[in-house]
Amino acid sequence: MSNNGFLSIFSRSAIQSPDAKADSFYYEQIAKVTQAGGWNINFTEKKTYFDKELQAILETPENYRPSLRHALHFFDMEYHSLVIKTFQELGEGGADFDGVLKMVTYTNKAFWAHCIAKPIVNSRGRVIGIKGIVININEKKERELMLQKAIEVVEANNSRLFTFANYVSHNIKSHVNNLELTSQLVDTNKLPQDQKELFVNYKEIAASLNRTVSRLKEVVSIQNKASDPLVSVSLEEAFEKAREELRPLIELEEAYLYSDFSETPIIRYNPEFLHNIFCTLIKNGIVNKSPDRKPEIKAYCLENKKKLSLIIEDNGKGYDLQGNTDKIFQMSSSETSNSDTSQNVGLFIVKNEVEALGGKIDVTSKPGYGTKFIIML
Repeated sequence: MSNNGFLSIFSRSAIQSPDAKADSFYYEQIAKVTQAGGWNINFTEKKTYFDKELQAILETPENYRPSLRHALHFFDMEYHSLVIKTFQELGEGGADFDGVLKMVTYTNKAFWAHCIAKPIVNSRGRVIGIKGIVININEKKERELMLQKAIEVVEANNSRLFTFANYVSHNIKSHVNNLELTSQLVDTNKLPQDQKELFVNYKEIAASLNRTVSRLKEVVSIQNKASDPLVSVSLEEAFEKAREELRPLIELEEAYLYSDFSETPIIRYNPEFLHNIFCTLIKNGIVNKSPDRKPEIKAYCLENKKKLSLIIEDNGKGYDLQGNTDKIFQMSSSETSNSDTSQNVGLFIVKNEVEALGGKIDVTSKPGYGTKFIIML
């Protein structure tokens, strides 16, 4: 069998051996299944040949005689200049062509095709023709174009939603700031006792709403921040920075923090995301402490088969996840004991930050035995 492989069936000799006929049968069946048709142009004899499968693909009449002069008619006008240039280059012994083109059948039906062509060279190195195959990939290409269009629509909708969410969060933030400013201007000493109690509730609601809106603004900005270049970050330094920020809470609850990043001291990551991950998960372990013991938070990083996992675990009261680990990352999760909904939003943000950088976060927990967060970087 010829070394030209699949293309060899388009230049077979008139008299074939039994082995050659068997090979020819197999290739013809493959061509039929894959909708691949062959052609060749003989410069010496000035003849063009289409095999049966290509005739079926191009929907030519039985008595149709292919000609190089009419070859351009089988290509969409958008690709005429490319086809002419390719034929000229192949005729001069240029490199093989392999690409996707839009073609047109004899009955004027457009379809997408994967086209492969190469020059035919004789023993003296002279180009005596061109041969190739045409594979009908119309269904595959149409699905690809539909998917691309769907992606573009989703991206456009996401862009509009981002703009809208940013606008809404900005305006809500302005109103919340006005509420807090108003509460600061009121002289509570001049208020009757019952109104003082109501005003205390008013201030607490305004402060809580302010915290929630701030976290929601973080959610809106995640995708933009995820496109920032990754940098080398020291895990120990990032952990210590989070410890320092949470020092008042840590000292208040007499929490013990332990870290060991000796196995992987440096990672490439978004430093802002990493800081938020440490702060949120450390705080979560302290806020959801067990009533039977003081909070303990452990953080370490492991490498397995060149894949890194950042692990943060606590000895808190744990969660009853009932096999659904995603519920802990919902913004309105009932699993968190903290009445401040910003903590629920915080876990939601952490999950989105990790996934925005192509990672994954998992959690294992059991009531009374603490919680372990596993972040696959």
